[in-house]
Amino acid sequence: MAESNLLVEKRKELDAKSQKYMDLMAAATTEDGKNDFTRKDFLEKLGASDAVDAKAKVDTLYADIDALVHLVDELHRTEQLSGVKRIREDLARPRDRPLSGPQVMDGPRTLGQLAIETKSFMQDVRDKRFPTRADLDIDLKTVLQTSAGLQPRTGIGDVIVEKATRPVQVLDFIPSDTTELFEYPFMQETTRTQAAAEVAETGTYAEDAFAYTRVVAPVQKIGSQIPCTDEQLADVGAMRALMDKRLTFGLLAQLDKQILVGSGTPPAIKGVLNFASVQTVARGGDPNANAIFKALVKVRVTGRAAPDVVMIHGLDWQQIRLAQNANGDYQFGPPSQSGDNTLWGLPVLQTEALTQGTALCGAFKQYSLLLYRKGIEVQTGYINTQFIIGELTIRADLRAAFAVYRDAAFCTVTGIS
Repeated sequence: MAESNLLVEKRKELDAKSQKYMDLMAAATTEDGKNDFTRKDFLEKLGASDAVDAKAKVDTLYADIDALVHLVDELHRTEQLSGVKRIREDLARPRDRPLSGPQVMDGPRTLGQLAIETKSFMQDVRDKRFPTRADLDIDLKTVLQTSAGLQPRTGIGDVIVEKATRPVQVLDFIPSDTTELFEYPFMQETTRTQAAAEVAETGTYAEDAFAYTRVVAPVQKIGSQIPCTDEQLADVGAMRALMDKRLTFGLLAQLDKQILVGSGTPPAIKGVLNFASVQTVARGGDPNANAIFKALVKVRVTGRAAPDVVMIHGLDWQQIRLAQNANGDYQFGPPSQSGDNTLWGLPVLQTEALTQGTALCGAFKQYSLLLYRKGIEVQTGYINTQFIIGELTIRADLRAAFAVYRDAAFCTVTGIS
């Protein structure tokens, strides 16, 4: 079937504009494969005054091409449907001529018509036999199949399987508040001499001594960003929400880790393990559970605090949970029971923010505080040449300070195995 004049005209127009677009993009492409809309030859070919004008004209040309693609596709589909309809009408038209030989019909024959016009089919009809197949006097070519035809429509599905990542584990055990300052100050009593004693009549009273030092926990910033193309954000409906979620999680996961192991060297937050006077216990020859109990005693006796949690790497907790006595009995309950994640009456937090082999216990609720200067904020904007190349940057950050009021209220256990 010959194509209509309109379809031929629109095909030519589409080819011309597509070629123009490719020529323009070739002129704008730099040696490193990026687009530079400020190149002189590119601006001259496009007839643009500057990069912003060029971006607008390129977008218009692309929109025209996209519209022509849809128009040509629609015209082609309409003509195909029109041809199929005409063939069906021809097949349904009553016949008043006997089947004595090939029938002459206007227009192209269908595959079925070619079949019934074969000599073998006509012989079977004359002999009053009803064949199960007809030997076609035509040459069949390549089979239309998935590998050679159009690909079936597919998609990405409704499930996104996340990459295995350490979850936020520590923040739930840390008390938090907000601050409007760039640092969080507090006074720490560094000298305390309680000289109170019995005094005889006319005797001299003993003298107490107290000294205080101002301590500050600086507010630090944690942030991340990701560039995205205009097309990705526009064409994938859930992409913006997914990126916001990923950036938000990344900030909290880093804060969760810094609270324990942050170096304190700006802009890093200072974590519990890097405070100078945090106590420590070496396991030595003790069972793991015994060494942790000794650390709890140090927190209570030396630190004068009430420990509220034991934090330990998951693989180290495995060693404790599977501990057996000389008879092979599990000390923390048989495998048939799930067992409580508790140790010496305290909850056990399994966290891979700690290095394997080191556990930490302490009075977190009593002697630590996380302060947010600014909660999580997600923003978008352009950097460098993103505006003229159709990209956008999504940025997220937070500002927080972490204070440890009493170092001795925390104790580490080393050498766990």
